[in-house]
Amino acid sequence: MGLLGLYFLPTGRISRSRFLLGFIGLFLIEFAFSIWLTMTMFGRDYLDSNAPPLAKPAMQLALLIDLIFLFPTFVVLAKRFHDRGKGAVWSVPFLLAHLAVIGAVIVGVLPAEMPKDSIAISNLGLAVSTGWLILFVWIVIELGCLRGTLGVNRYGADPLAK
Repeated sequence: MGLLGLYFLPTGRISRSRFLLGFIGLFLIEFAFSIWLTMTMFGRDYLDSNAPPLAKPAMQLALLIDLIFLFPTFVVLAKRFHDRGKGAVWSVPFLLAHLAVIGAVIVGVLPAEMPKDSIAISNLGLAVSTGWLILFVWIVIELGCLRGTLGVNRYGADPLAK
């Protein structure tokens, strides 16, 4: 399975190492692409802390890129959940929490960038970011640390079988 299969075909199973490489790779690709595109197209607009998030075209573009990368993220999570003997639906809580973070940035509940001084985050923003962090830690432990099911399961052959 090549990169296109890893990121765009939600069937089959992947090993822990393939998951970690795919998940980290996806994050790095999205991060680098977002920064490069927003900084080259809009310059310092991305870093203007005085403007609300949706008043900055660079922030709009970064959020759009984040939304576009949700499908490949879902695919990688689904394949790893398949290896653990679970359905792709187990990835939905993490994706919903990710969408909640995006929504919180859009409405201004969470700051779009790291504040320069200690600005208090609202209780709702704290709840959204804490929920995302808890789910992220669960995903890393469940999919990145625990072994998949041995042998064939209903999602396919064991990716580690020879």
